[in-house]
Amino acid sequence: MTEIRLNGEAAENSHRPQNQQHHTHEEQHVNNAEPLRGTQLDDDNSENGENPFISSHISNRPQYPTKVVVKDSSFLDPIYRLLGFQNKNSDNEYECTVREIGTLIMLAFLLVAFFVSTTGFFVMWFTDVYNNQFTSKLILTNNSMAAEWWIKPPLSTHLKVHIFNYTNLDDFLSGKAKKLKVTDLGPYTYSENATKTQVQFNKNSTVTFRVNRRYTFMPEYSTGKQYDQVTVPNVPFITVLDTMKRQSYFVRMATKIGVESASPKLFNTVAADSLLWGYTDPLVEFIHAFKPFENGKFGLLVNRNGTSKDIYQIYTGESDIKKLGIISEFNGQKKMNFWSTESCNKLDGTDGSQFPPYLMDKKKRLEVFIPAMCRKLPLEYDSEVNLFEGVPAWRYKTPASVFAHPNINPENQCFCHIETGVCSPSGVFNGTLCYDAPVYVSFPHFYGGDPVLYQQFDGIKPDSSLHQTYADIHPRLAFPIGGASRIQINVQLDDFEFYGLKKGAMKRNIILPVMWLEVTSGEINDELRAMIYHSTFSANAIQLALKTYRISNYLATYKLENIPLLAAAFQGSRNHLGKNSKQKVE
Repeated sequence: MTEIRLNGEAAENSHRPQNQQHHTHEEQHVNNAEPLRGTQLDDDNSENGENPFISSHISNRPQYPTKVVVKDSSFLDPIYRLLGFQNKNSDNEYECTVREIGTLIMLAFLLVAFFVSTTGFFVMWFTDVYNNQFTSKLILTNNSMAAEWWIKPPLSTHLKVHIFNYTNLDDFLSGKAKKLKVTDLGPYTYSENATKTQVQFNKNSTVTFRVNRRYTFMPEYSTGKQYDQVTVPNVPFITVLDTMKRQSYFVRMATKIGVESASPKLFNTVAADSLLWGYTDPLVEFIHAFKPFENGKFGLLVNRNGTSKDIYQIYTGESDIKKLGIISEFNGQKKMNFWSTESCNKLDGTDGSQFPPYLMDKKKRLEVFIPAMCRKLPLEYDSEVNLFEGVPAWRYKTPASVFAHPNINPENQCFCHIETGVCSPSGVFNGTLCYDAPVYVSFPHFYGGDPVLYQQFDGIKPDSSLHQTYADIHPRLAFPIGGASRIQINVQLDDFEFYGLKKGAMKRNIILPVMWLEVTSGEINDELRAMIYHSTFSANAIQLALKTYRISNYLATYKLENIPLLAAAFQGSRNHLGKNSKQKVE
């Protein structure tokens, strides 16, 4: 801004004689060449170094406060004036208006917004840098601590088995009872020691392995004994019935002769431990001759104990941390061939022991591949919980619609029987193709299922708190530190009339519950507990300190440079707005 100071006084144009206004424009032309200083003017027409116009009028007019004249020739002039600068190229005076106040407010708002957005950017940037350095420690490389803990987890698990005991078979099969009575026996609890074996790190950032599991009965955590006698559906016999209906008449007749020699029953009474880990009888021996069982015995969990035949290949995260833990091959195959669509046959889930850290987003869905079902199960964020010593975790749950009919959940259309196209009722999953047996999988007590599934049973009581699967996952480490995986095994009884069996009130294609399993977290050793604790609280403190240091250093070296600018803007505005007289443009 150009300021014309006349010996501490300002003269209004309205007080000047009309015949001297032309002389005034000449004075301004001279003044633009060199500013006035006091009362001394360098004018060729002045006498004794004084301007004749000022000499004749300055003594006869009242004194006014010093006047600031702002010359406005562009939209930047108001900003120049607010910041205390001068614009000597302006030819027009500028009058202070409300718009100028708004300009100052807008300028301040923009500076504040710039400060907030820049600060937020730096906070997010330093957070990402820190998290990337931390998650890089989770990469599975040969002989690394992450690999050692992955091969031999310092976290024990418990397998809890509940068996459905059928108590009124005689009355039901004779037609006296309208419903089957079942009693939920258990849990029969076993400690599970699972380790990786035959581990081989590959050049393509993958690792190949098998899983070895060993189980030990834990009577102190069980409500029943190993040798409790339970009455359950005769799964081997029902499997034979299901297989024979797809065979020719002559094969069926030959099989019938062999089966009848074993005198099987539709329901079998056996010890709880034998039902799980293997038993033999005349029917099992007959079937074993055509389709061998493990060790010549049939057991619902016999293939789970010991080294699995399944071969996994997962990404180590070394070349891409976003693929950490994701299955790349299963039994040498890059995808399955059980289902009708490519998306359902994809192997892009994990085995549930580790998830890619980038997936730890409350809006993203996690997927776990279940070999026993030949498919993936989704996990969706539910809530945040606190576990031991206040360690926070994100709780994920399987949605209740995961086994729903395609009319309810269209994603399940691909899981309808690939040959017949028949879809299971809501609440059960047809695992016949995967098990090569009429096995149907559901949540315990048919939780989330169609009531038609359990209307023929007395003793089925679905409860979300007891029967829904959930996983408590550490948001930074991206692996489960708590939770419960719950699944129920059922068999479908179809062609039972061929063998002259009594059906009573039993409906065709009835799905019979056999048992349900619950896998829960056990004890965490001190080393893992300390690592989880420090990765939560100590790491957060370090991260916060890093943010604070970086931001404060940024403020000290950069943001403080803006303080003089803000001060100039504020001071210039306050001085200008404090004038007593309005500025006019003539």
